[in-house]
Amino acid sequence: MSEARHRSGSSKWLIRPRALAALGVASAGLASAIFFTGQGDVAVAAEHRPVFADNFRGERGAGLDPSRWVLDGEARHGRLDGDGNLVVERLAITRKAFAEPYGHAEARIKVRRAEGPWRAFGAVDKYGRVLRGQVEVLDKDADPTSGRDFHTYVIDWSPEAVIWSVDGRPSLKLTPEEPGLPIALVLNLATDGRRPGRMEVDFVRVTAGSKPMPAPTTPSATPTTPPATTPPARPTTAPTTTPPAKPAAWKAFTDYEAGDRVTFEGATYQVKEAHTALPGWEPSALPALFTKL
Repeated sequence: MSEARHRSGSSKWLIRPRALAALGVASAGLASAIFFTGQGDVAVAAEHRPVFADNFRGERGAGLDPSRWVLDGEARHGRLDGDGNLVVERLAITRKAFAEPYGHAEARIKVRRAEGPWRAFGAVDKYGRVLRGQVEVLDKDADPTSGRDFHTYVIDWSPEAVIWSVDGRPSLKLTPEEPGLPIALVLNLATDGRRPGRMEVDFVRVTAGSKPMPAPTTPSATPTTPPATTPPARPTTAPTTTPPAKPAAWKAFTDYEAGDRVTFEGATYQVKEAHTALPGWEPSALPALFTKL
């Protein structure tokens, strides 16, 4: 794919015909698969909720789930390793194109590549076309590319912008020319003609809806009532204190707010960000959403 050229922190993302093959449409058959899926299987939600998840659990050597993914290549190019990871040697695209105006996609990936988080976890429209628009680099140091470790890639989209983050640090922002296009997600292994040998993927999860994700709430620093002008009377008996409620066990398909506490496998965790739990989103596996206490 052609490199974005930056002027004053932002640029026009120039797309050439070969870029379509580079990011998501390596063959006419793959583009057609996305097109028909986008027409007949576009997910629409009234609330922000889970709309896609794949934890790649299965027997060693099992192939990608064809109800979730379109693989650009033979079945042997996308196999499970038996330890909960996908090993992919060709790019793969979600069969669904997500039409909700607001969404949050997350993937845990290990791959050696050139800079640009979209080179690991990309987004195309439902026809397989690269998203066009103004590109701004938010943090050039937020995008490790060595391929030695797993990193968590996030794509947050809204009608105004598509933002990539790596390990919780915003890295890249795209202001689309055509806001509101349904998008499909790409496990990207074809960029600038330099194709890494393989990619390992731990999970891919998507929540989306018609409204933005709720922002974490913080207590107000301003008191809601004026301070007392006289000291309160000294109590004649020691006040009784109620011990804090014991945190409930973590449970899938449960709405959690920032600050909630849960237990999992004998440990206690505090929720960092409001979300709806999915199977596989255990606190021990998602340090971006949970802090171990």
